[in-house]
Amino acid sequence: MADRGLEILSLNDPSSVGLKSDALRVGDRVLEVQGEPAQDPLDFHFHAATDNALTVVVQRGNDPARRVVLSPEAVAGLEIRFQAMDFRRCRCKCPFCFVDQMPAGMRDSLYVKDEDFRLSFLYGNFTTMNDVTDAELDRMIRQKNSPQWVSVHVIDEAMRRFIFGRPMKRRITDTLRHLADGGIRVHTQAVIVPGRNDGDYLCETIETLEALHENVVSMGVVPVGLTKHRSGLPGIRAYRDDEMEPILDLVESYQRRYLASSRASRFVFPSDEWFVGSARDVPAEDAYEGFPQIDNGIGSIRDLLCAIDSDVDTYGIAADLSRIRIMTGSLGARVFERHVFPLLTRRGVEILPHVVPVINEFFGATVTCSGLLVGADIARASARQAATPTSVTFVPPNCFNFNGVTIDEMTAESLAVQIGTPVINPGGGFVDSLNTWAGGNA
Repeated sequence: MADRGLEILSLNDPSSVGLKSDALRVGDRVLEVQGEPAQDPLDFHFHAATDNALTVVVQRGNDPARRVVLSPEAVAGLEIRFQAMDFRRCRCKCPFCFVDQMPAGMRDSLYVKDEDFRLSFLYGNFTTMNDVTDAELDRMIRQKNSPQWVSVHVIDEAMRRFIFGRPMKRRITDTLRHLADGGIRVHTQAVIVPGRNDGDYLCETIETLEALHENVVSMGVVPVGLTKHRSGLPGIRAYRDDEMEPILDLVESYQRRYLASSRASRFVFPSDEWFVGSARDVPAEDAYEGFPQIDNGIGSIRDLLCAIDSDVDTYGIAADLSRIRIMTGSLGARVFERHVFPLLTRRGVEILPHVVPVINEFFGATVTCSGLLVGADIARASARQAATPTSVTFVPPNCFNFNGVTIDEMTAESLAVQIGTPVINPGGGFVDSLNTWAGGNA
């Protein structure tokens, strides 16, 4: 990327920030920033984050390259947007990789296996750190690309070859220690496969990561998720509900140990599935220590309950929610019945919504979370349990991506046509949405 620089896709009028009107244009390429090659937009933004003037080398078409000096005010005012980064793809063959368990014929973006430390820094995506170079590690440290999110899964080298489906190029403990020594905070995860990286392997992984460095700040423990589309993949299985409590007990024993130690942190956190499967209450808010891995499904239930409590304090709650039905995955249905509805009852709801568990026929019944429901399965579940003419339907917002479509590319509007009721848009919050629709307001 450095040979062609960073192409400018859009910017504000340079004359509005004290530059000549043609100082920079759409299509110009930034070749260097502060004397260093511009590999990607992170190089530009790293240097732009200082209070100093920014010197860039810019080329327009085949014209000779020229230097442009940008004041901090000019950098902020221009709001330059560059061409998107070219991200590294993952070459691992993890037996539980969700991309490898996708059916054919979906949109192209669903088959992208990213493996890039920049995505990890910017968006919290997990990477394996297996293909990162020494130069990239040094760049992370120099540019303070912290925190990083790393899939470790297991420490034992032989088991790592199975879990990642390939020989591992880097020793993960050395890589993490190098980053941590350089001031990079690291969040890790282990996806646990029954009979594989659990048991003594899991204990070794927890203990090794916790002892590695204070900047290795958390570890998530997540049960493996499998779809029905596994042709050609290794024969592994998912956890049964009756197997989840021992894992939860093990993790919580480590939490107590580390919280009482000099670390003064629980360090290792079980994902919500373990609590739902074992029918255990989720911990209090402070047990999640700021929810560092909430996007990994760790603390989502407690966060939802806290938000409901807070919003009821702010907006109140309608006493009669009978007009609303909630369609969610089978895991989500258990969460509503066990955790959300008792809270709503305590806060004054006399008639609760009706919850409809949606079986995931698209990916298979073992996929139980709402975020992987497709519109067609929601429509089928709706047809099996018809709504009353005055009903409205709440669909969890994580069923839709940033473009507002489901995995099978239905919008809330097209789904509403399929199921025959309006679909609640919970953009204003769950409680606010319930109140808005409880009395029939559109």
